[in-house]
Amino acid sequence: MMTNMRWALFAAAAACVSGFGLTSTADEYTIDTGAKLVFSVRRTAPPASATVGSIGGITSLKYDDVEYAQEGGYSTVNKGFDLLFAGVSDVTVDAVVVDTTMIKVTVVTPFLTQYYIAKDGDARIYMGTIWTKQPDVESKIHFVLRLNPDLVPTFSRGNEGDIRLATDPALEADDVFLMSNNETRSTYYTMSRAVDWTFAGVTGPKIGFWLIRGLHEAASGGPFHRAPMSLTTNDTQELIYAVNDIHAQTEAFRVGTLSTYTFAASPGFEPDTAVSYEFYAELNVTGFVPEAERCEFRVRLIENDYVTRHRAVFTSEQGQYWATMRQRDGYFRAPFLLPGVYTMTVYKEELALHVIENITAEAGAKVTLPNFSVLASDPSTQPAVFRIGDWDGSPRELRNGEMVLKMHPSDARLDSWATAPFIVDTNTTTDFPAYMFQDVNDFYTIEFALSEALKATTRTFRIGTTVGNKGARPSIQVNSAKKSKVPPKPFSIPTRTLTLGTYRSVNEMHTYDIAPSAWTTDAMQTITVRAESGSAGVDWLSPSIAFDCLDLLGEETMAPTSAPATNAPATPLPKTNAPLTTAPSTPSPPTSAPETTDPVTTVPVTSEPVTTSPSTDAASTTFNGILLAMLSAAAIVAML
Repeated sequence: MMTNMRWALFAAAAACVSGFGLTSTADEYTIDTGAKLVFSVRRTAPPASATVGSIGGITSLKYDDVEYAQEGGYSTVNKGFDLLFAGVSDVTVDAVVVDTTMIKVTVVTPFLTQYYIAKDGDARIYMGTIWTKQPDVESKIHFVLRLNPDLVPTFSRGNEGDIRLATDPALEADDVFLMSNNETRSTYYTMSRAVDWTFAGVTGPKIGFWLIRGLHEAASGGPFHRAPMSLTTNDTQELIYAVNDIHAQTEAFRVGTLSTYTFAASPGFEPDTAVSYEFYAELNVTGFVPEAERCEFRVRLIENDYVTRHRAVFTSEQGQYWATMRQRDGYFRAPFLLPGVYTMTVYKEELALHVIENITAEAGAKVTLPNFSVLASDPSTQPAVFRIGDWDGSPRELRNGEMVLKMHPSDARLDSWATAPFIVDTNTTTDFPAYMFQDVNDFYTIEFALSEALKATTRTFRIGTTVGNKGARPSIQVNSAKKSKVPPKPFSIPTRTLTLGTYRSVNEMHTYDIAPSAWTTDAMQTITVRAESGSAGVDWLSPSIAFDCLDLLGEETMAPTSAPATNAPATPLPKTNAPLTTAPSTPSPPTSAPETTDPVTTVPVTSEPVTTSPSTDAASTTFNGILLAMLSAAAIVAML
């Protein structure tokens, strides 16, 4: 509320400043917002002094007559509009004044169009990006503001992307760096889940520049996807809006949907994030769909304590959205979706529990879906002898699970990854490593007591994983019994993940049935977990796994390492077809990178794939979507 009031007072004062208008030279358009913010857009090929950028880039960004743009660096999509598509360099720029109070600048390439829009008395640049083909020079669409790091040195969400004191050479590839104080930094460590942020900015003395997230409906990867937001070097302060990103991507890229977002300037305080784009209808912005032509979904979760965070994610070929459950009664409301055929996936934190497919909504429709329960599909409802971690779709409660999102796994600030054995009822959840690297902390042993009654029948051991890099998946060995068969290769992410601040891929559950003959008469039993893969790698780039949860099912709860489980039986993830129209296929995942053939024996997999999903918030609407799946691999562990 205070931010909104300050912004309103600032906007009112800024509106009193005269000068709104559009001027042009042969080389540039210059737009004065009439609110102290003035920017220029390149009309012709850049001069030799330009180091980054092209026609259509923002060459000058002044606030209160001070130039904040990086010298020689243009603010643009990726590295320039003429460098998006291989063999394609045609770019045109046009600027017009509309109704004397708005200015629209349009940058057109054969496959992508960018808008910069100014309103009289408003210190913001309203933006829009729409494309019919994904860029292939770099498989991403990032709008990058390139600013002077001496004038705006501070990123609002931390210094993890500030590499000004980095040592040479880079620690990993060309994007992870070791600092002179032995900290690790990277643009990737500035990432946040899409659901966790609405704006980000860079600041200096009495100045703040901000990017405000729009609907984010044209993106891919869902509410839990992460993408870089900042990079600070000696030459530039980059503030990044990831329209979409290839990094740890689980969905195909959407095309043909407009992405809206806003750049704002202020005397240092945070921006008002309540931005309306309804005026785009007056400007004939390609792909813009007003609220009146959108649809809404409502649904209620029943039989739940309403304490754990749940989200309903809605996805279609056109867009992705999410809604956070209203905790007092379990309702989800997802407004302002593009009309289409949707899949709804309900997540407990980041774990998919419930799916409804083939939901059709037309323009203006408000669709109420049947009430549903997730108790039967929540793996945490199964009684367990012990449970390490929580079934929540993430490793964040495990050792280093939170900190490693902001630094490299080798960072000295992290606890040791090699902490085996884990002794049930002695160690705690934070003693078990969030990640397993084949070349660092493989062969991890769990020790526990087991009653004679529980030894008498087959027991099921479960391992939940969130990603398996280079084909890694877990196998187990119980005491001296022979090793379990190895599950099939997991969903393959073509980019690095665990070393770049994310654990997200497709969630998988691996189950192992342990025969009574595998147990010994000793007081303590052991289960050894290891990462299996036919691919190679060294140290932190060796085949690796991120854990969600591990548990041994049983009728007695002997030594829980987290909250006791209830007695509701678990069943496979339910999928319901709404009796509406048949949905076209949702975007498929990107093509996986080639992998070496894995020589290990695999076992059958039972699949309950969770297709892509979007979402909106009950209080504040946000948009995105995600692909997740739960896979079960059963392996019998018997004595030699």
